[in-house]
Amino acid sequence: MGHPILGDPTYGIYGEASPNGGFEDDVMDRLLARTSRATVDLQLSLDKYVKEQGLVMCLHARELRLAHPQSGEEMHFMQPPDF
Repeated sequence: MGHPILGDPTYGIYGEASPNGGFEDDVMDRLLARTSRATVDLQLSLDKYVKEQGLVMCLHARELRLAHPQSGEEMHFMQPPDF
């Protein structure tokens, strides 16, 4: 929460999926330490640049670990990105 995906219309800053979890920016600033979140001005500048350049997101989880929902057994997946 509080870390929008650059250039994404859904999860980007002010995107329809509300990257701030529905909180206003000033509330997020109080809830999160300043060092763990980029300023709104920086987020807006980066978002504008990404959109102007026509850049796309390349999201990938190289490694994922989770507990199986029924057995509780640890599951571990690894896959290098293809980009």
